[in-house]
Amino acid sequence: MNFKPSPRILPGLLSFFLLPLHAASRPASESPSGPRQSQPGPDSRAAMSGEDLQIEKAKILMAEKKYDAAIQTFQDVLKSDPKNAVILNMVGIGYLNLSKYDQAKKYFQRSAKADKKYSSAVNNLGMVWYHQKDFRRAIREYQKAAAIDPMQAGTHANLGFAYYNSNKLIEAATEFQKAIELDPQIFEHNDRVGTMVQDRSVSNHGLFFFTMARVYAQKSDATHCAEYLRKSFDEGYKDVGKARSDPAFKTVLDDPSVQSVLARVAPAEEKAATSHPGA
Repeated sequence: MNFKPSPRILPGLLSFFLLPLHAASRPASESPSGPRQSQPGPDSRAAMSGEDLQIEKAKILMAEKKYDAAIQTFQDVLKSDPKNAVILNMVGIGYLNLSKYDQAKKYFQRSAKADKKYSSAVNNLGMVWYHQKDFRRAIREYQKAAAIDPMQAGTHANLGFAYYNSNKLIEAATEFQKAIELDPQIFEHNDRVGTMVQDRSVSNHGLFFFTMARVYAQKSDATHCAEYLRKSFDEGYKDVGKARSDPAFKTVLDDPSVQSVLARVAPAEEKAATSHPGA
């Protein structure tokens, strides 16, 4: 079982917010859009300016993973609008998808400078460091992004992953809880292309899934708690049974779905105890 570790950011792990790109800046508190947006029809295309058509073309190229072509098209727009924070950010995302980290950093920094309230660019700068396994710097940038816009669930989720990969499990759980409070479906989004990058790759999947089960248990969400306990068990995590005595799981222990998972755990625990008597 795999929790989608990705050496390269997939479109499905890009931002949760599909924003029009012709604005020079966007309000930091903009709401999430739906999972998909329909393509403009013939009439609307006819009414679009030449710049808007270029932007639409670049967005399509990004969705098709034709990142070099998308970057070039966005850069053509920047010739006439060099301080467009959103488009600068999209160029950075293109380079990030190509693992060209220096170029990605350059454009995310330019985007953040062009609009100091544009948290997506700061978040994405953190993602560059995250991909380079420099979690300390990633945490720093995510914290800056969260300070700019504390209502972005994606930033809190990213910060949680960076904490988790730094073995700061308490801090990770806190950020995951914030993300879920802002967007209960935050860890179920997929197939979206937008302006804020997210990466869900982690080490030690079993421990990660148990951590997530604990987060959902503290929110009395037995369904998701059971789902993550099951994933943790399937990954071979040996301490799933500790949920029975962990106070964080108290409100969900009597739920049938949680009990079903723990019933699967019991035989494995008995077998381990028999194999290692006195352990």
